[in-house]
Amino acid sequence: MLSKNRVIQKVVAQAPNVVKKGVDLLPSTMTKHSLQFTLNQFFKTDLQQGRLDFLRNRTVKVVVSDIQLEFIVTLNPQQMAPRLQVVMANQDADILFRGNMDDLFLLVTQKVDPDTLFFRRKLMLIGDTELGLELKNYLDTIELRERLPASLYQLSEDIAAEVLLTRSQTTQG
Repeated sequence: MLSKNRVIQKVVAQAPNVVKKGVDLLPSTMTKHSLQFTLNQFFKTDLQQGRLDFLRNRTVKVVVSDIQLEFIVTLNPQQMAPRLQVVMANQDADILFRGNMDDLFLLVTQKVDPDTLFFRRKLMLIGDTELGLELKNYLDTIELRERLPASLYQLSEDIAAEVLLTRSQTTQG
């Protein structure tokens, strides 16, 4: 029987390949709707409180390099409640936000200072500087403990710790 730590090690080691295969196999419409639903659920309170209004009439292209996933996010204020809209088209945006899956995960879990990730070129923001700073500062305020069920939050903490451990072992060896 596998221990929890061993399962997490396997998840960290295999997740990018597994997710990439899923992205490659799923029709883009399913990917779009899955991303859009997840983002709107995750940011629901912030959308209602206007904390994402800086995205109004602006576009952010997100590129997850290691799994070859690209999508554009914008705020659609036309509905009764503002919602994030995802577009899978390969087009220009006001800003390009690029990183590998692990680095983006470390950003969201706040296990690594965002400025360190940008300074080391692990994450990149290219385009509108003002929008980039607003986005980076906003992402740095996200508290997963307040947004996720306790068990999912703990799992995210365990996975982030394993990502960091794997990186430290890679750089030492």
